[in-house]
Amino acid sequence: DGGEYQNSNEFSPLSHVLGDGGVGISALAFDAQEELIWMGNQAGHVTSYYGTQLEKYTSFQVSRGEGVRSILTTERGILALTQTRLRCQIRRGIPVFTHHSANMLEMQCMLRYPQRPTQVLMGGIQDKMISFDLEKGKESQLLDTGGSCAVLRYHGRFVGCGDTTGKIHLRDPHNLTIQHTLDTHSGTLSDFDINGHHLVTCGFARHHGNLQAVDRFLMVYDLRIMRSINPIQCLVEPCQLRFLPSEHTSKIVVMSAAGQVQLVDMADVDNAKLDLLQLETGGGMALSMDISPSNHCMAFGDEHS
Repeated sequence: DGGEYQNSNEFSPLSHVLGDGGVGISALAFDAQEELIWMGNQAGHVTSYYGTQLEKYTSFQVSRGEGVRSILTTERGILALTQTRLRCQIRRGIPVFTHHSANMLEMQCMLRYPQRPTQVLMGGIQDKMISFDLEKGKESQLLDTGGSCAVLRYHGRFVGCGDTTGKIHLRDPHNLTIQHTLDTHSGTLSDFDINGHHLVTCGFARHHGNLQAVDRFLMVYDLRIMRSINPIQCLVEPCQLRFLPSEHTSKIVVMSAAGQVQLVDMADVDNAKLDLLQLETGGGMALSMDISPSNHCMAFGDEHS
């Protein structure tokens, strides 16, 4: 779990801390309200760190036997999603509620967005997506995913739901009906993000014999015309990505499972100076990443710490 700091568009390693429990860091989230970063690990433990030196703030168990898949921060506290449960805790670590239902089988991701301020949307490798009312403490809507919803992203006009088969369904934020579907990679979809009118994806390509290999190309879609435009070739094998928006540039942070990170400038793909970082993963796989609300810090988690 390391933090990175931005200085004149360059990033340099700032802090490195071993996560509690010595198991992989499966979820990372910068706090939207406080100067904290939250880490969830594969053993169901959550720890928060304060400031750029990553001083430990709180640490607590949210699940026995299930890893943390996703973390969101709210005004009230944090939400931690595991395979079959949603846990809410205040930041000091006191539990508020745990929600479990027969609809939660293989949860993976969650999202809060302005059009439904009291709800959290939860998706997973399962055919149902759940809208959960945080004020009433109950599920308010069940939606068919058509297969799975492994990645959720919000963009003013749409809630984007990524299916592992490579499809991205763009849903209306108010009623969650599907407005558009994009066919992305020929193999499994790994990740996508949306910024402005661009949606960018990474995933796997199917080769002869139906074997899958990491697709070195990011697929890029223009949401104004709902079509793919020129793909972007990466130096690393992309497994996760995030936009790093600023007033002047539109960069994408691309992370490989081997812990290589490339900053891709969408405006200058061909002549981009090579912004590459190698994370100190000790040979382990990189599992998680997040970018701070200020876009000045990036954090990465791996399977060793």
